[in-house]
Amino acid sequence: MSIGLMLLTICSTQAQTIQNGSKWWDGVRLYTATVDAKGDVRMDGESEDMGGDSFRLLKVAGKVGQYTLASTNKYNWIFIRGQVGWTVEYVRQEGMNFLAVRKPNGDCCYTLTLTPDNLKNCVAQQKIAEEREVSWMLQNYLLDTRYLGRFSKPQLRLLRNEILARHGWKFQSKDLQEYFSQQPWYKPAKDNNSIKLSIIELTNIQLIKSDEAEEDGNRVRYENTETAPDMLEPVDDIITVTTEEQFINALGNNRTIELDEDVHLNLSRILEREDWFSGVPGRAWVTIAERDIDGAPVVISDFTNDGRELVLRNFHGLVIRGKHNASIEVNPRYSFCLSFMDCEGCIVENLTIGHTEGGYCDGGVIGVTGGSRNNIFNCDLYGCGTYGVVARDTRELSLYQTSVHDCTYGIMELYSSEAVKFTQCDFFNNREYELITIRGCERVEFNDCRFFANWSSAPLFEADDEFTLIGCKVYHPNLGSQSQIVAPKHDNLFSDDATFIPEPRKEPIGPDVVN
Repeated sequence: MSIGLMLLTICSTQAQTIQNGSKWWDGVRLYTATVDAKGDVRMDGESEDMGGDSFRLLKVAGKVGQYTLASTNKYNWIFIRGQVGWTVEYVRQEGMNFLAVRKPNGDCCYTLTLTPDNLKNCVAQQKIAEEREVSWMLQNYLLDTRYLGRFSKPQLRLLRNEILARHGWKFQSKDLQEYFSQQPWYKPAKDNNSIKLSIIELTNIQLIKSDEAEEDGNRVRYENTETAPDMLEPVDDIITVTTEEQFINALGNNRTIELDEDVHLNLSRILEREDWFSGVPGRAWVTIAERDIDGAPVVISDFTNDGRELVLRNFHGLVIRGKHNASIEVNPRYSFCLSFMDCEGCIVENLTIGHTEGGYCDGGVIGVTGGSRNNIFNCDLYGCGTYGVVARDTRELSLYQTSVHDCTYGIMELYSSEAVKFTQCDFFNNREYELITIRGCERVEFNDCRFFANWSSAPLFEADDEFTLIGCKVYHPNLGSQSQIVAPKHDNLFSDDATFIPEPRKEPIGPDVVN
């Protein structure tokens, strides 16, 4: 299959029309749609530092989800990338909802993504995403002109082809053959026709290609171009570990700790050793871990009812990730496997994490207290801990392509937190009380998540404020706080059948799906 034929598959989408009042994010501005009686749309945008603007979308007769780009001023100026008369398509596929501005040849040159968030939250989520590795962005995030502006045109060419290379594409260009053959992850496929790309990857190829074609004077320049990476791979400090001792020694700010392939750490082996924590600089051996917002980073062995748990306090920029088939576990039933206290911009990625035995009353898999912009990506959080995730007083916490299952008390507890987002997550086989507790929180969102095979007698949600479901599939007879759910009916599926097991996702989630 040629690249051109691959890109044509983008058009095979579910027809959808823009709803009045819906909000659309382009990486810089948040647009609000106003739909008139004819189905034509006016999009009014706002931004934090670039002012507002507007444009129109004229409904194409007889074609659901297709519009023609138009201006709102007499000069026919368009402030987004595109020209008057170009087609704009509503793409709804693989859990994605976005508007694609298309050139006359059909290539996408600009996107706006459907969101329930306000401007402040959109900006915050954008900053979180842009801290990720470039390779992750290429595969998992719709790119925008501002982000692409940090790269030179030769770099854009490499980025565009990296998307294909990650799937084993065989290149005809000699320079691309030589470049990607030097990448340790590149494994050529037997046949290019067997390669399948996601809707995000297909669209990103077109977006990058469009940015390459722009004259340099028309490209959006990233405001911190001096920090633009020269390499496709991240330049942070990567430390590979195979033992619990190496893991504890490696902990620090602005670094990546990578569990080697097939490494299974039981942190209890090191957390019970007082000589590793008591009196050691940067570490502490305590009975109750307390917050110290202005303090230095500390690695804490904290006492629980039946053992000890790891608490990471005041860390920033720490990434804990696993290579293929890597995991972290602990023995105490009442502990958290990993607990973050007042940490900023930390990431847990590509790991299986859980307990060795079942627990009750306290503890969980991952705990987050205070801090902001912490993220869990492509993980499998399994129970025996009371809850998969417990978050308190935190902001901008995100879980992406992660499963939470077999927890003894419920799926999660969220308290006094803001901008907590779950994207493409599966929650199943959890029990036994309120499965999801949301107290004193703002802007909690579940996007393309699935809830199934959980204890049917337990209410699924217990919330005292509104939260949002977008494109979710819920198989549970007792929703609990149903009045607090903000859920567009056309975007969600609700079923009373708690025994139903949905088909596997077309794009798998959890560890080892992106490495």
